[in-house]
Amino acid sequence: ILDIPSLALVLRAGRAAIDAPVRWVAVSELENPTPYLDGGELLLTTGLRLGDDDWAGFVDRLTRAGVSAVGIGVGLTHERVPAGLVAAAEAAVLPLLEVPEPTPFMAVSRAISDLLAAAEYEAVTRTVEAQRDLTRAALAPEGAAAVVARLSGVLDADLVLLDPVGRLLHAAPREAATW
Repeated sequence: ILDIPSLALVLRAGRAAIDAPVRWVAVSELENPTPYLDGGELLLTTGLRLGDDDWAGFVDRLTRAGVSAVGIGVGLTHERVPAGLVAAAEAAVLPLLEVPEPTPFMAVSRAISDLLAAAEYEAVTRTVEAQRDLTRAALAPEGAAAVVARLSGVLDADLVLLDPVGRLLHAAPREAATW
């Protein structure tokens, strides 16, 4: 999301956790929005009800609720990102994004939605391709061995196929047979 130039978002804190997955975007001006969150959100706020003494508690509540990141819109309630918010987010290793005044929260939400949809489409495409490859492997003359080899590649994992009494039939990669 930080790489979308039109949004002009700036990371102000929490760089160490910037890869935390975002499942959705929530917008709230509540002092404690956590009862309405599931975790994994990018929470957007202008900090309307929050002052200098409130940031540490606010960030603590968001962190305990599993929020992935917080974005604060500047130029309305706060002219710049409050120093107390930056300090609290950095201490909690919670990514803090500055959302400049010309960037509406709806644009951020739409961009996240588009990224999530693209990721879901990619996952479905990979699943269909894997299913097709496994079906081809099952129909190949080497059958079970080909399925084990292809599935090992798809999962990037060591796999073994055992018969009902626990004897090794196939392994992929071959080193997996030494388990």
